[in-house]
Amino acid sequence: MVGYREIVEAHGKARGLNGFVFNDVDGSVKIMASGPEDVISEFIRDLKIDRPDTTIETMEIVEDIGLPSPFGRIATNDIREYMARFDRGIVILEEHTKILKEHTSLFDGINEKLGMLEGMNEKLDRTNNKLDTLAEISEKLETLPERIAVALKR
Repeated sequence: MVGYREIVEAHGKARGLNGFVFNDVDGSVKIMASGPEDVISEFIRDLKIDRPDTTIETMEIVEDIGLPSPFGRIATNDIREYMARFDRGIVILEEHTKILKEHTSLFDGINEKLGMLEGMNEKLDRTNNKLDTLAEISEKLETLPERIAVALKR
């Protein structure tokens, strides 16, 4: 489920080989390729460089065998492989959904606290308005004696 057949196919086509790649029932990848010996050697070297963790177990040289051109993939058990990939994708999506739900609940708590803060801001605004009014009254009270003195002189 790593797309190895696609990698092999790309290298086979790039080297102009005839042949095909397929998944065997045991899960291994089988390759049948034909072309000049030096090109086949370069093809194998490309595969080893591209995927150093890959082991090429056997290599047989058979003369005069006709293989399809251009190099391609044979689809065996693709539906099973696709279903396995979908199942894996569903598991990943379920894990991410769980994480998102956890984060969503955190955001709900934050939103609730923000709502409380907005209510507190409204109360502060009303208190500030009252303080402004008290400041105006205080200013008027500070000048009251002077205004009374002016009024008495009249």
